[in-house]
This record gives sequence, structure tokens and C-alpha cells, in this order.
Amino acid sequence: MIKYILIFIMIITLSLAGGWSLLPTENPILGEWVSTDEIYAKPERLVFTEFGMFKAGSHVPADFDIARKKVTVTTNTATTEYLMVNENMMKQRVPRQTWRFFLRVDALENMKSALDKSEVRRYK
Repeated sequence: MIKYILIFIMIITLSLAGGWSLLPTENPILGEWVSTDEIYAKPERLVFTEFGMFKAGSHVPADFDIARKKVTVTTNTATTEYLMVNENMMKQRVPRQTWRFFLRVDALENMKSALDKSEVRRYK
């Protein structure tokens, strides 16, 4: 009987350890993002911090709910879901459109500099 109790405790412990390892450890959305399309002739810029986000030049407190590839940002006025495509790209469902894609600013600048270097080499 004690053998079965120990096996049961081991199974529960391993299950909890496995579930714990699947939980996200850090918020993947933190940082500065720029939309790939233009809204009113300018790309949309989002900045997420640990305590909220900057929108229209002011800080808005927000809560982040992280579930694998989906990050739900809840402010006092709205709830928005972002799906992480990879570490440098995310997408947001937009009404009357399919998706709005955002690139991490660092990745965008790296892409632009790589393109500039390739154009310089091509014209030499």
C-alpha cells in the first residue's frame, strides 16, 4: 500500500514539475514595436513596459496575461490580444481587416541596415 502512495506522490510531483516548466518565464511583448502598415500615413508605434504601455505619448497602466503564443493586454479602457509569430514579430486582429503585424524596432533597424548594405554591394 505504501508503494502505491509513493508512486502516486511521484506522479503528482512530476506532473506539477512538467506543468511548471511550460509556464512562460518572461513577457515576450516587452519592448518597442512598429506596425508594418501605415495608419493615417504613419506606422503605429507601441511601447510595452513591465507596468503598462506608452500610447499617444502617455503611460497607460496595463495587465499582461501570457498564454503560450498569445499575450492579452488589459488596460482600463480596452483588452487587446496579440499573437506572437516569433520573437521579433507579433500580430493583432483588427476589425474590418484581417491582421495588423508589428515588428520589434531593433529587428526592423537590423533589416534596414542589411538591405542598405546589400544595395551598396550591388551597385559597386
